[in-house]
Amino acid sequence: LGGPINTPENEAAFTVSADGQYLFFTSCSRVGGIGSCDIWVSKLNGEVWQNPFNLGNAVNSTEWETQPSLTSDGKTLYFVSNRPGGYGGSDIYKSTFGEKGWTNPVNLGTDINTAEDEQFPFIHPDGITLYFTSSGHPGMGKSDIFYSRTLKDNSWSKPGNMCFPINTD
Repeated sequence: LGGPINTPENEAAFTVSADGQYLFFTSCSRVGGIGSCDIWVSKLNGEVWQNPFNLGNAVNSTEWETQPSLTSDGKTLYFVSNRPGGYGGSDIYKSTFGEKGWTNPVNLGTDINTAEDEQFPFIHPDGITLYFTSSGHPGMGKSDIFYSRTLKDNSWSKPGNMCFPINTD
């Protein structure tokens, strides 16, 4: 993509809004960052991505935030962080967008997160099915891909292993 998205620092792990107008991505050690890696957003203007801005203290912390995944309605952002107060090395969080901007992140809790690492969230366009990797849920190898669905009470279903041939030992 070149500038202004890419810099000499580390840009990675991105998600694009369903309308193609917003790019959320991780940038590490970028000028204006809060933590070691933060989530940034850029808006498309015609065919040019605008200068990205940091999502700020509402989403980012002094720790590591990465791997954003945006719902198809653009109102909920799932991501990974190793911030204090989690259940393991890295946990999955979500933040919702409202009248006052992004809300403080909510940890998805022990239905999803374990004492180990949960990473790489992907929220399906249906808005209720979450795919992610975990090294803490029982699996076939070191880190397997799982799925879970939001239930009517806003809790998450027990994560299901994607099994072979997706996961292997």
